Amino acid sequence: MIKLIANLNLGNDAQVNNVNGKQVINFNAAHSEKYKDQQGNVVDNTTWLSCSWWSDKTNIVPYLKKGQQVLVEGTPSVKSYTNKDGKEVPQLTLKLTSVTLLGSAKQNNNSEETPF
Repeated sequence: MIKLIANLNLGNDAQVNNVNGKQVINFNAAHSEKYKDQQGNVVDNTTWLSCSWWSDKTNIVPYLKKGQQVLVEGTPSVKSYTNKDGKEVPQLTLKLTSVTLLGSAKQNNNSEETPF
């Protein structure tokens, strides 16, 4: 099994869905890095993940808002989808085992960790 731990920022508000009688919390999140290439140009590299958390801990959902910073742990996989141009696009997905609220850019001074 591969385990991934990542510090991410939510790209949308989390949603709870009911699948075959079980609850799943879904959201998209991103990790961004800036670096300089060989020519000295600043490159902004963002990796998006589609996250799903099969959990009954839905009390966290009101806190999982766009821009929220979270530390997540889970199992990664790659799926594909067809974009609006009709092209197959790979999508990194993460089946979560835990989520920790870290704060957000708006809450920089108050970054209490709350594990769920």
